[in-house]
Amino acid sequence: MRTLTVRFVSALAVAAGGCGKPPAPDGGTPLTIAFRSEPWDSGPTAGRQLVSPHYRIYTTSASPEVLHYLPGFLEAAHANYLAVTGLAPRPDLPRMSVYMMASRQEWAALTRSIVGERWSIYAAIEAGGYCYRGVSVFWDIGGIGSMSIAAHEGLHQFLAHRLAEPLPMWLEEGLAAVCEGYQLDGLRVRFTPTRNPSRFSDLRKGLVQGWWVPLAKLLEMDGGDALRGSMPERAVMYYGQLWALAQYLAGDPAHAAGRARLLADAQAGRLGEALNVPADRWRALRRQGRLYNRTMSVPLFKHYVTDDLAGFERQYVAFARKLAKLE
Repeated sequence: MRTLTVRFVSALAVAAGGCGKPPAPDGGTPLTIAFRSEPWDSGPTAGRQLVSPHYRIYTTSASPEVLHYLPGFLEAAHANYLAVTGLAPRPDLPRMSVYMMASRQEWAALTRSIVGERWSIYAAIEAGGYCYRGVSVFWDIGGIGSMSIAAHEGLHQFLAHRLAEPLPMWLEEGLAAVCEGYQLDGLRVRFTPTRNPSRFSDLRKGLVQGWWVPLAKLLEMDGGDALRGSMPERAVMYYGQLWALAQYLAGDPAHAAGRARLLADAQAGRLGEALNVPADRWRALRRQGRLYNRTMSVPLFKHYVTDDLAGFERQYVAFARKLAKLE
């Protein structure tokens, strides 16, 4: 166990950008927690079901990192989601389901059974997994990478279980990017929203290359729009900018208050009411999926944050450049 611990912690610290950096000063949250482990009949491959306070993890992976530490990591991530969103704990809610398959082949078979005709979309995923209708589905790319992706997708899963209405993607993807950053001190993890080497690199590279996406366009986009752009290599800037946007909104008191109201109204199912959209039209928009995001993202931003997009963007660009250490 000592060999496993040293290998796991050292590698995970490198992946999280913690190599050679000081440990978490507040001590962090333990990765080693009490959880229930039971056999899971997953078909031809023997599996385990790992049950923690907020999660029910189904896995065919034999990786000690997954079997020993994934429940603790997800529980620590859950506590971070509460801190980042400001939502209150809900111990009455059922556990969230997470699938961690041992191979991409097993993941693909499970995904086909879940998404059906939409498989072609998910077939393009090259590493890790996704969250679909409140269920996270991953394959084990190594305990390090698997947990990093789980921190991002877990935020999507958390919101799917907590909110009556979806957030605009400029906020949801921004929060997911913020939830990726963490560092380790031994077998304790501390999530660090402002410290995310991957998104820092994305933002800095995009600014240096002149890939800034104008705010009005950014607000209407989703991850699919970013990937299908004329220059796919610029897709990283979408997430880098949203990582910066989420921090900017959280750090400014006036904007933070608006963000809190947006989250509260999404939780209560009051977004359409807040925008004075008739209930029948709002329900129709909700059924439009991506079109809902394109249609309502800018109005939601103007209502909850500011209608002065030009003035906001000037301050936002300055904040992003400072965050990327270009000023």
